[in-house]
Amino acid sequence: MFRSRTQSAFLSIVLLLSLVAGAGSASGQEAPPEDHVLRLSDLLNESRANNPTLRAARLEAEALAERRGQVSALPDPTFMASYQPYPLLTARGTQRTQWRVEQMIPFPGKLGLQGNISDLSSEIAVFEAETLEDDITFRIKQAYFELHRIQQQEVLIRSFQDRLVNFEEVASTQYEVGAGIQQSVLKAQLERNMLERVYLELVERRRTAAEELANLLNRPVSTGDLEEIRVARPPGLSLDHDTLFAVAYRSRPEAAMLDIAALRADTQIALAKKEYLPDFGLNVTYFDVGAADVPPTATGRDALGVGVSIKVPLQRGRLRARLEEARLRRYQVEARQEALESSFRTQIGDLDNRLRQEQRQLSLYRHVLIPQAETTLQATLSAYTTGRTDFLNLLDAERVLFTLNTGYEDTFARYLTVAAALERALGIASLEELDK
Repeated sequence: MFRSRTQSAFLSIVLLLSLVAGAGSASGQEAPPEDHVLRLSDLLNESRANNPTLRAARLEAEALAERRGQVSALPDPTFMASYQPYPLLTARGTQRTQWRVEQMIPFPGKLGLQGNISDLSSEIAVFEAETLEDDITFRIKQAYFELHRIQQQEVLIRSFQDRLVNFEEVASTQYEVGAGIQQSVLKAQLERNMLERVYLELVERRRTAAEELANLLNRPVSTGDLEEIRVARPPGLSLDHDTLFAVAYRSRPEAAMLDIAALRADTQIALAKKEYLPDFGLNVTYFDVGAADVPPTATGRDALGVGVSIKVPLQRGRLRARLEEARLRRYQVEARQEALESSFRTQIGDLDNRLRQEQRQLSLYRHVLIPQAETTLQATLSAYTTGRTDFLNLLDAERVLFTLNTGYEDTFARYLTVAAALERALGIASLEELDK
């Protein structure tokens, strides 16, 4: 009996050393070289260069920029040639053919307005491309922070599994010498197998996040291990909601896009009013005349005629409908601006509150829950080595610390995602810009 108790005490000391060593190996891993670090800035630059959807949006803006030269130019002139198989006898001779060139000229100001509308449409397309770029940036940040969470939790799981192996070995040895119970062995095995299930779920989520990232970067999905992801904690906010709203309205491309859309609608109204005014045409006609015997004046001298035509806008119903359409589109832009301002205030206020809530939870984890769990584990471990508690209580204390550490990583990932959403809502690259 004395020998059995001595072995049990010795194994408890071994367990204590293995726990200390396991904790040290989990927290003291060497940092990988810089070339094995996956940087968010590199991913964002790659997406700006390679994302096909973003490239298509930019090409659309470039294509629209070429439209002004088409809509602001004069229409092509009209050329007409007439041949008379039965010549017409005139005072100057026999008229054989006519050659006519006519150029239509829109009322002054119409072409300029059409060109301005084209330029404004091109500017709107540029802001639409910027909006798409901001959306892609946010999605990349989401995938990046998800991968960071998964990597951190995988390290926690593997570290806990290693310690559970030690637990199982010690519990088995104690059971064999009669100093422990079989329930301890089974509990350690069950805990380790449950962790493996959680690890497999993380592997699947990592694959999903990696596929999302590869899709946004327009590159094949990596089948190997990802580089280490390092994430810096965003700064806290000290600005009120009104200031944040002003930042968003100044920085968001959607706001600038609607301002340009309003200006385009005003220009379309001005053009619709111009349509009530007539267009003009200038023409020159050359008459080919041949000589004739009679009358005496039929010398065959060719003739030249100059004329003016006017395109009279008589279809007033069509013109009124066009003007009303332009006015309705202006009202539509105003409604969209009002909706955007409302969404700015609602979204920014919600994200700001959520960010502060996540900050409080992180502080609770770091300064209260995890330190308390570590203290509890050390106390339980000390009690176990002196025989004042059993193995299951020690395992439960270890599980609580593991759960809190994984919960911290979940909360930190949510905090990063909310911060990224707030950056998207404000139209800025980083919350650090607010401190400048």
